[in-house]
Amino acid sequence: MATASKTRRLDCGADRISNLPTLLLDAILIRLPVRDAARTSILSTTWRNIWGTHPNLIFDDNFFSQLVSKKDKQSQLFEAVKAVNDILLLHTGPVLNFLLFIPPDLPLNECIETDFWIKNISNNEVRNFKLLNAQEIPYTMPSYLFSCFKLNDLTLGYCILKPPLRFGGFFLLESVRLMKVIITADISFGPKLEQLIMECCIGIKHLGCLFKNHSNLSILIIYSGDIDWKLFECTQKVHLISLSLKKVTDPREKIVNLEGFVGSMPKMNNLLVDDLFLKSLKPASTIPEMLTTKMENLKYLYFAGVGFHDLVQIKYVLCLIRSSPNLQYLSMGPVCDEKLRTEAGVGLTYFVGAKNPIGNSRSGLDSEAVSKNSGKSVEKYLQLPIRDMLLDKLQTVDISGMVGSTAELRFIKLMLVSSPSLEIMSLGFSSATDEEVRSRISRELFQFNRCASTTVELIM
Repeated sequence: MATASKTRRLDCGADRISNLPTLLLDAILIRLPVRDAARTSILSTTWRNIWGTHPNLIFDDNFFSQLVSKKDKQSQLFEAVKAVNDILLLHTGPVLNFLLFIPPDLPLNECIETDFWIKNISNNEVRNFKLLNAQEIPYTMPSYLFSCFKLNDLTLGYCILKPPLRFGGFFLLESVRLMKVIITADISFGPKLEQLIMECCIGIKHLGCLFKNHSNLSILIIYSGDIDWKLFECTQKVHLISLSLKKVTDPREKIVNLEGFVGSMPKMNNLLVDDLFLKSLKPASTIPEMLTTKMENLKYLYFAGVGFHDLVQIKYVLCLIRSSPNLQYLSMGPVCDEKLRTEAGVGLTYFVGAKNPIGNSRSGLDSEAVSKNSGKSVEKYLQLPIRDMLLDKLQTVDISGMVGSTAELRFIKLMLVSSPSLEIMSLGFSSATDEEVRSRISRELFQFNRCASTTVELIM
């Protein structure tokens, strides 16, 4: 009996977790922070082997926040560098997913060790590489990055990207996200690229070779960037396009031919543009009611920052709407905010710190733009009979940031009477619009909706 009891006590103390199948041990490590996962390597040979082949190295904000103490900045930096070095030293296998966040209070972007970390990763068949720099000084990406030939997904935040002179391009990249990245030389992300997202980037012109030889790009998002319009000569497979530009100050930048732009993307089904895009269109003696090339595949159309005070912009808005015979969803908002971009499926990744290298940001409409006289011309235009405005596929209209102008009201009525299949009309007012104006607009629209005998659900 005593022997049996002793055996039971020994069994209770056995390391049963280490004897689990390898797949379960991998699942345990995946759910642990990288620092805790690395510490399991001292438990046993089994755990050391499991950690050595662990595919994820995630040095995120949570990782570095655990290292922050009351020590001076230099000591914190030393401790952070040592922690990452120790983890990489214990890891011997391939790294499929790598993320490095450079906190605003730890200047890792100035440490030579950071370059060697990337060198280490480049030799480990990395597939998914993310580096987000929250410092006020951009991090110059070392040439080791361009040796990651098996990369499928690349995300960079506030970096300087300078490819080697003889760099032939990536070959397996499918998705690239660049935020506040400065591109200093010609670069190609390869023939397999499907998604390209750029926010506040400088040097987009250096991607010209990418577009000229490309055939698989299907998602293109450029937010507050310096666009070279020649890039759109070979975008035949793009189905989602989002362009929210920086402020146009040079008249020479107004070189966009709308017919050519639309014609370059025949498969486009999701389009987001802002007022600065409309201001970049090549001046014409008259704005056509409808484009020669119809956007047959377009189902979702988003306008950001377009003012009902600007007749040219409104004419272009109606031109694009008329040219989309299969349009199902129409959205208009005051700025290209995160809500609007999320609805459009083009939400971007943000991180703390990193000043905008472009500048020229705009907080709203200038006083000239919102003058009463400029709005009167829009009111007059929208009062005229609008021909060829049958939107028989349109189901949802979402307009936000309203100020209660007559032009807005007439545009909304136009959408109501032109859309026999419309189901939902969602309207939101600007926070600066007083309650009396909101009530007046609401009453008039609900009365108009009843008189027009429509079955549209008005949400205000």
